[in-house]
Amino acid sequence: MRNAFYILLLLLAGCQSKDQYSIQGHLPDKTFDGEFIYLVPFENAVKEKVDSAMIKDGKFRIEGVAQDAEIYIVRAKPLLRLTLQELLVVKEQGELTVSIGSNSIVGGTALNDSLQSWKEKKLMADFLHQELKQKYKLADTTHQQAIKQAADSIRSRMVDFNYHFVRNNKDNVVGKFVCKLMGSTFSTEQKMSLNVQ
Repeated sequence: MRNAFYILLLLLAGCQSKDQYSIQGHLPDKTFDGEFIYLVPFENAVKEKVDSAMIKDGKFRIEGVAQDAEIYIVRAKPLLRLTLQELLVVKEQGELTVSIGSNSIVGGTALNDSLQSWKEKKLMADFLHQELKQKYKLADTTHQQAIKQAADSIRSRMVDFNYHFVRNNKDNVVGKFVCKLMGSTFSTEQKMSLNVQ
Protein backbone atom coordinates (compact mmCIF):
# COMPACT_ATOMS: atom_id res chain seq x y z
CA MET A 1 0.00 0.00 0.00
CA ARG A 2 2.86 2.35 0.87
CA ASN A 3 4.48 1.70 -2.55
CA ALA A 4 1.21 2.59 -4.29
CA PHE A 5 1.13 5.88 -2.37
CA TYR A 6 4.69 6.77 -3.48
CA ILE A 7 3.89 5.83 -7.08
CA LEU A 8 0.83 8.10 -6.97
CA LEU A 9 2.96 10.97 -5.62
CA LEU A 10 5.51 10.47 -8.40
CA LEU A 11 2.78 10.43 -11.04
CA LEU A 12 1.26 13.64 -9.67
CA ALA A 13 4.67 15.33 -9.59
CA GLY A 14 5.30 14.18 -13.17
CA CYS A 15 1.98 15.60 -14.34
CA GLN A 16 2.70 18.97 -12.74
CA SER A 17 6.18 19.27 -14.23
CA LYS A 18 4.82 18.80 -17.76
CA ASP A 19 3.26 22.28 -17.67
CA GLN A 20 6.21 24.02 -15.99
CA TYR A 21 8.03 26.88 -17.69
CA SER A 22 10.97 28.96 -16.60
CA ILE A 23 12.48 32.12 -18.02
CA GLN A 24 16.14 32.66 -17.25
CA GLY A 25 16.95 36.28 -18.02
CA HIS A 26 20.21 38.17 -18.46
CA LEU A 27 20.89 41.88 -18.72
CA PRO A 28 24.07 43.56 -20.05
CA ASP A 29 25.39 44.34 -16.54
CA LYS A 30 24.36 44.99 -12.92
CA THR A 31 23.14 48.55 -13.60
CA PHE A 32 19.50 47.50 -13.22
CA ASP A 33 19.88 45.43 -10.03
CA GLY A 34 16.94 45.99 -7.69
CA GLU A 35 14.55 46.82 -10.56
CA PHE A 36 11.76 44.47 -11.61
CA ILE A 37 11.09 42.67 -14.86
CA TYR A 38 7.46 41.90 -15.66
CA LEU A 39 5.86 39.10 -17.67
CA VAL A 40 2.61 40.52 -19.07
CA PRO A 41 0.03 38.92 -21.41
CA PHE A 42 0.08 40.51 -24.88
CA GLU A 43 -3.73 40.53 -24.84
CA ASN A 44 -6.28 40.63 -22.03
CA ALA A 45 -3.72 41.60 -19.39
CA VAL A 46 -5.21 41.27 -15.93
CA LYS A 47 -3.31 41.56 -12.65
CA GLU A 48 -3.73 37.84 -11.91
CA LYS A 49 -1.86 36.90 -15.11
CA VAL A 50 1.12 39.25 -14.58
CA ASP A 51 4.29 37.84 -13.03
CA SER A 52 7.50 39.61 -12.02
CA ALA A 53 11.01 39.07 -10.71
CA MET A 54 13.66 41.33 -9.23
CA ILE A 55 16.93 41.75 -11.11
CA LYS A 56 19.93 40.59 -9.09
CA ASP A 57 23.52 40.38 -10.37
CA GLY A 58 22.24 41.28 -13.84
CA LYS A 59 19.91 38.26 -13.89
CA PHE A 60 16.31 37.31 -13.15
CA ARG A 61 14.19 34.18 -13.17
CA ILE A 62 10.45 33.76 -13.62
CA GLU A 63 8.81 30.35 -13.43
CA GLY A 64 5.39 28.84 -13.15
CA VAL A 65 2.77 26.83 -14.98
CA ALA A 66 1.88 27.29 -18.65
CA GLN A 67 -1.07 25.11 -19.60
CA ASP A 68 -1.50 26.67 -23.05
CA ALA A 69 1.07 28.48 -25.16
CA GLU A 70 0.36 32.22 -25.08
CA ILE A 71 2.12 35.35 -26.30
CA TYR A 72 3.51 37.48 -23.46
CA ILE A 73 5.71 40.56 -23.19
CA VAL A 74 8.82 40.69 -21.02
CA ARG A 75 9.26 44.32 -20.00
CA ALA A 76 10.71 46.68 -17.42
CA LYS A 77 8.95 49.70 -15.93
CA PRO A 78 8.14 52.43 -18.50
CA LEU A 79 11.17 54.67 -17.83
CA LEU A 80 13.60 51.78 -18.34
CA ARG A 81 12.02 50.81 -21.68
CA LEU A 82 14.09 53.56 -23.30
CA THR A 83 17.12 51.34 -22.60
CA LEU A 84 15.65 47.85 -22.22
CA GLN A 85 13.70 46.75 -25.29
CA GLU A 86 10.43 44.94 -24.61
CA LEU A 87 10.45 41.35 -25.78
CA LEU A 88 7.68 39.14 -27.14
CA VAL A 89 7.89 35.58 -25.84
CA VAL A 90 5.74 32.49 -25.95
CA LYS A 91 4.90 31.43 -22.41
CA GLU A 92 4.98 27.68 -22.84
CA GLN A 93 6.32 24.55 -21.22
CA GLY A 94 10.12 24.44 -21.17
CA GLU A 95 13.22 26.49 -20.41
CA LEU A 96 13.34 29.91 -22.05
CA THR A 97 16.46 32.05 -22.11
CA VAL A 98 16.10 35.78 -22.65
CA SER A 99 18.63 38.54 -23.02
CA ILE A 100 17.16 41.95 -22.20
CA GLY A 101 18.95 45.03 -23.53
CA SER A 102 18.86 47.44 -26.45
CA ASN A 103 18.07 44.46 -28.70
CA SER A 104 16.29 41.82 -26.61
CA ILE A 105 16.40 38.16 -27.66
CA VAL A 106 14.52 34.97 -26.71
CA GLY A 107 15.27 31.30 -27.36
CA GLY A 108 15.09 27.85 -25.87
CA THR A 109 11.87 26.37 -27.24
CA ALA A 110 10.72 25.74 -30.81
CA LEU A 111 7.99 28.39 -30.71
CA ASN A 112 10.25 31.01 -29.15
CA ASP A 113 13.03 30.27 -31.64
CA SER A 114 10.47 30.70 -34.42
CA LEU A 115 9.15 33.97 -32.96
CA GLN A 116 12.70 35.33 -32.60
CA SER A 117 13.55 34.37 -36.18
CA TRP A 118 10.44 36.20 -37.45
CA LYS A 119 11.25 39.26 -35.32
CA GLU A 120 14.81 39.48 -36.68
CA LYS A 121 13.61 39.30 -40.28
CA LYS A 122 10.95 41.96 -39.65
CA LEU A 123 13.37 44.32 -37.87
CA MET A 124 15.88 44.02 -40.73
CA ALA A 125 13.19 44.80 -43.32
CA ASP A 126 11.92 47.75 -41.23
CA PHE A 127 15.48 49.08 -40.93
CA LEU A 128 16.13 48.81 -44.69
CA HIS A 129 12.76 50.39 -45.48
CA GLN A 130 13.48 53.31 -43.14
CA GLU A 131 16.92 53.79 -44.71
CA LEU A 132 15.38 53.92 -48.19
CA LYS A 133 12.75 56.38 -46.97
CA GLN A 134 15.51 58.74 -45.80
CA LYS A 135 17.42 58.32 -49.09
CA TYR A 136 14.23 59.06 -51.05
CA LYS A 137 13.80 62.39 -49.23
CA LEU A 138 17.36 63.46 -50.09
CA ALA A 139 17.48 62.09 -53.65
CA ASP A 140 16.85 64.03 -56.82
CA THR A 141 13.92 63.03 -59.01
CA THR A 142 16.09 60.88 -61.30
CA HIS A 143 17.01 58.56 -58.39
CA GLN A 144 13.71 58.60 -56.50
CA GLN A 145 12.04 56.08 -58.81
CA ALA A 146 14.81 53.49 -58.28
CA ILE A 147 14.65 54.01 -54.51
CA LYS A 148 10.86 53.62 -54.55
CA GLN A 149 11.18 50.39 -56.54
CA ALA A 150 13.69 49.04 -54.00
CA ALA A 151 11.33 49.91 -51.11
CA ASP A 152 8.38 48.30 -52.91
CA SER A 153 10.47 45.17 -53.50
CA ILE A 154 11.32 44.91 -49.78
CA ARG A 155 7.65 45.39 -48.87
CA SER A 156 6.56 42.72 -51.37
CA ARG A 157 9.17 40.22 -50.15
CA MET A 158 8.09 40.79 -46.54
CA VAL A 159 4.43 40.20 -47.41
CA ASP A 160 5.43 36.89 -49.02
CA PHE A 161 7.68 36.00 -46.07
CA ASN A 162 4.90 36.72 -43.57
CA TYR A 163 2.38 34.77 -45.62
CA HIS A 164 4.60 31.69 -45.84
CA PHE A 165 5.51 32.02 -42.16
CA VAL A 166 1.82 32.05 -41.21
CA ARG A 167 1.02 29.19 -43.56
CA ASN A 168 3.80 27.06 -42.05
CA ASN A 169 2.73 27.96 -38.50
CA LYS A 170 -1.05 28.18 -38.87
CA ASP A 171 -1.68 25.63 -36.12
CA ASN A 172 0.39 27.33 -33.41
CA VAL A 173 0.16 30.54 -31.39
CA VAL A 174 3.10 32.21 -33.19
CA GLY A 175 1.53 31.77 -36.63
CA LYS A 176 -1.81 33.08 -35.35
CA PHE A 177 -0.08 36.06 -33.75
CA VAL A 178 1.80 37.00 -36.94
CA CYS A 179 -1.38 36.53 -38.98
CA LYS A 180 -3.28 38.89 -36.67
CA LEU A 181 -0.46 41.44 -36.85
CA MET A 182 0.36 41.24 -40.57
CA GLY A 183 -2.73 39.66 -42.17
CA SER A 184 -4.08 42.97 -43.48
CA THR A 185 -1.05 43.23 -45.80
CA PHE A 186 -1.78 39.90 -47.53
CA SER A 187 -3.21 39.76 -51.04
CA THR A 188 -6.80 38.63 -51.53
CA GLU A 189 -5.59 35.21 -52.73
CA GLN A 190 -3.29 34.83 -49.73
CA LYS A 191 -6.13 35.77 -47.36
CA MET A 192 -8.44 33.26 -49.02
CA SER A 193 -5.89 30.44 -48.76
CA LEU A 194 -5.50 31.18 -45.02
CA ASN A 195 -9.20 31.87 -44.41
CA VAL A 196 -8.32 35.37 -43.17
CA GLN A 197 -11.09 37.96 -43.16
